[in-house]
Amino acid sequence: MKPVLSKTFVAALLALPLCSAHAIADPAKQTPAYIQLQRPVLINADLWTDKPEILAANYGFENIIGVPDLLGADDLPRAIAAGAGVNLDWAQLDPIPPLRNLTSAAGVLGSAVAGFGATPQFADAMPIEVSWPLLPGSVSPDNIAITLNTGEIVTPQAAALNPNYDHNERHVIVVFGKFGNRLSPDAVGAVYPMVVSFVEGNSPLMAVGPEGPVSLTGLSAPSSNPYVAGPALVGAKLSRFSPAGDFPPPALSNAFPNDAYSLYGGNAQYRLRLFTSGGFSPDGVSGFLPTDFETFFRLHALDSGGNPIVLDKAGKIYDLGAGKIEIVGLAEVGAPTEGVPDRAYYSEDHDNYFDIVIKGDAAAVRLLQSVEIPTSGVAGYSDIYNPGGPGRTPQPDTTYTMPARPQVFPIAHSLDQPRTVSHASQSLAGYDLDSDLPVVFRLRAKDQPDILTSDSQWANQLVGGQSHELEQVAFANETDRAGVSPVLAYTSASGDRLYTLDPAEQAVLDQDPDWSLEGRAFGAFDRAWPGLDPVYRFYDKNTGRHIFTSDSHYDKRSQGADNLGIAWYAALFVPPPPAPPESSGGGAAGVLWLLGLGLIWRSRRFMAPRSAAG
Repeated sequence: MKPVLSKTFVAALLALPLCSAHAIADPAKQTPAYIQLQRPVLINADLWTDKPEILAANYGFENIIGVPDLLGADDLPRAIAAGAGVNLDWAQLDPIPPLRNLTSAAGVLGSAVAGFGATPQFADAMPIEVSWPLLPGSVSPDNIAITLNTGEIVTPQAAALNPNYDHNERHVIVVFGKFGNRLSPDAVGAVYPMVVSFVEGNSPLMAVGPEGPVSLTGLSAPSSNPYVAGPALVGAKLSRFSPAGDFPPPALSNAFPNDAYSLYGGNAQYRLRLFTSGGFSPDGVSGFLPTDFETFFRLHALDSGGNPIVLDKAGKIYDLGAGKIEIVGLAEVGAPTEGVPDRAYYSEDHDNYFDIVIKGDAAAVRLLQSVEIPTSGVAGYSDIYNPGGPGRTPQPDTTYTMPARPQVFPIAHSLDQPRTVSHASQSLAGYDLDSDLPVVFRLRAKDQPDILTSDSQWANQLVGGQSHELEQVAFANETDRAGVSPVLAYTSASGDRLYTLDPAEQAVLDQDPDWSLEGRAFGAFDRAWPGLDPVYRFYDKNTGRHIFTSDSHYDKRSQGADNLGIAWYAALFVPPPPAPPESSGGGAAGVLWLLGLGLIWRSRRFMAPRSAAG
């Protein structure tokens, strides 16, 4: 069967009923992807610099976004006419590969289904890379002004976080509009962007840093021309690996899971995250494979004696004197596959991030200095293009974007200071209605156990019915994948509510007639990955109920509570209250508790990850 984007399927998506939180007339803003990308949630996202800045804002490619009636392989002549790269040889395979592997062009309806909230036609594209993660929901075309070489200032037709949609990414705004042509900058009639600026718009564009959300209004950066110079690295950050937040909204999960733990399990010890301008492709159309390290990258280190070492092979153990190190492979590409992946059929996420996964001794990892893109000028290596490149079957007389130039980029070490941030809106009104959001709501009612749920529909029913109140949007709900444990909720005949990720305890409760399974409440971790904090389990003997809180000193604030240890680990959005002084009374402790709950953001502390002991 030929894989195509069914018009019936797309029409059904565009006809979805509006939810109460997104009463928007434009059908393109009613798609699940658009709604889910607006959720005000960041989980363990990188901070690339000390202050927010635009790292790159380069013109991407011209005229290939929103090609009418581009739905399948038979429509590739439309992509060719628009100037897109194509892989016509793969279009002859049986079965036919996905359309995204056959051309870099996007159909009109495809842009809407992907969550851009618009249906542009024959538009240009430009990715804007920011060093701090963007606050979802604040990204809008009216926040962006693009100054052309002609002096004209244009506003994009569309702006979105797609395809950088994992909750630990979201540093890139991709904009569509009319920004230029393919003429050389020195040619008569050449049009191209010169400067990209963030302006006030209807509301400010926001990023999230250690102190919470901040406005980006006033930032600007020059724009390069992709028909002169290809894509480049804008960041290379080395840290201890964590899967926290490494998942997309459900509507955009075709290349999920692609985190290092899902691909490599316990071999994923360290992550060298590469941040790119414009995305990387081996031909301008298709995506990278997990096995592509040796084709496109190599690392440079100094051994313990100060001698330069080149690491250019995956699976090879390098002895750096202070310890050993091994390149495992690439992650943040596509989901695990059986055997060797076939590039023609492999689904990559096509975003601006790649992880070089590393294992070995910490002392050896600290000796890494830089990452290199050698390009085809070095024997055994291939060129890298952005998605506007030629494809496998370039057409004569068509100008395509240029390949990357050779480059060596220094590695920023964050082994001891993870430099990440987590954030979530503390208002129910900030979320659409769904049964499985990426956050956990803590609902409180007098003389009842707290309810922890990722179901905003249920939360709104309880709060709207005035039986409960929202105390906080407490921590992240991690979607099911390798390393994530489902936390199940149980209720007792006596009125208690218990949450547990322990399979052995779940089996016991399933057989106990006094307890009833309520279902999966959310997902969490059973170990202390970087970017996570413990949530503790207490038992209050006075009420006969369990308490689950990030406050490790809850037993000191509440008489009669026993600390039963760590229940799970999660990315917190509200920091726990500070430890009470030894002499503090209940009144002072109560004030501190309320102050802790009053914070509406959660930044990751810049510190070494905690151990899982406890």
